Amino acid sequence: MFTAPGLSLGFVLDAYFIPEHLAAQDVLANLADRTVVSDEDDGAVRRTTWRVTSTKPLPMFVRPFVPGGRLRYLESMVLRRADHAIDLTIKPEILKGRVHIDVVYELSEVAPGQIRRRYKGSITAAFPLIGGKVERGVLAEIECGMPIMTKATQDWLAANVR
Repeated sequence: MFTAPGLSLGFVLDAYFIPEHLAAQDVLANLADRTVVSDEDDGAVRRTTWRVTSTKPLPMFVRPFVPGGRLRYLESMVLRRADHAIDLTIKPEILKGRVHIDVVYELSEVAPGQIRRRYKGSITAAFPLIGGKVERGVLAEIECGMPIMTKATQDWLAANVR
């Protein structure tokens, strides 16, 4: 639940595309070098894709398979304004797209200045024998980081609500 006097659905949805908010989250998520790959907005739907780089070192045995030794991602968001929702896809730029995360954020106003965000999605790691282990590892990272990211968004929204 995000709360702040004057907080609106539109402002919360737009925050996910504001560079300063993304930068605050990237620091906490150990991401850097966020670069816009594409950005289209027709008023009803906004589609944006960024390339981001993890600042976390990879395990030694994986580094030879990853250019530069740092994992890069394509992160794509589709804001569906009429539905008060954002579709998020994260694809690490390794292993020919066999790993991806697909998420939907759905927002609703529960009272003036109170916005509820529901988060649901799936993790796919298409590897025989070890895919489930990879998926569980990614899920554990998401579960660990979600409260931190939610607090960061709450703090940013409260400080920047218009």
